[in-house]
Amino acid sequence: MPISQAGRIKARQSGFTLVEVLAVLFIIGMMAGAVVMNMPKAKDPLQAEGELFAARMGLAAQSALVGQQSIGVILQEDGYEIVRYNDDIWETVDVFSFALDSKPFLELTQNAAKINLEAAEKSGVPVIRFDTTGLGTPFELKLQSGTSTYLVSGSGDGKINAEPQK
Repeated sequence: MPISQAGRIKARQSGFTLVEVLAVLFIIGMMAGAVVMNMPKAKDPLQAEGELFAARMGLAAQSALVGQQSIGVILQEDGYEIVRYNDDIWETVDVFSFALDSKPFLELTQNAAKINLEAAEKSGVPVIRFDTTGLGTPFELKLQSGTSTYLVSGSGDGKINAEPQK
């Protein structure tokens, strides 16, 4: 067999066939599809803020218990302030803003009565409080922005729940 014929036979045998390439592309496509289908969906920004508020309220209850100081929350139009009772005054620990495009509508109820948040903010006294035993003021805070509504509630035992409303 001449050398030129042997080279041609070898050249035909190297590389992948079209079927093999298509099979690999199919497998890659299936794996990419599975990844895309299992990606977490983007959370509603209001839900994210509601969950963050609930987590911070839980932390405030635990801080009151561990630090043996009353902790409170003063709700404001565009956020809230965490305060601590020290030497007969409420001093600011931290201030948080709602990270939303527009200010959410806030509605706070305690013992089935709506609280006037403007008057409460001006008084400087927190509307939600946690005492040194970790027990807190029972409350329901409704956050509304656009068509979304999120409810954060706290029971007297310091447990905080957060859930979207329909």
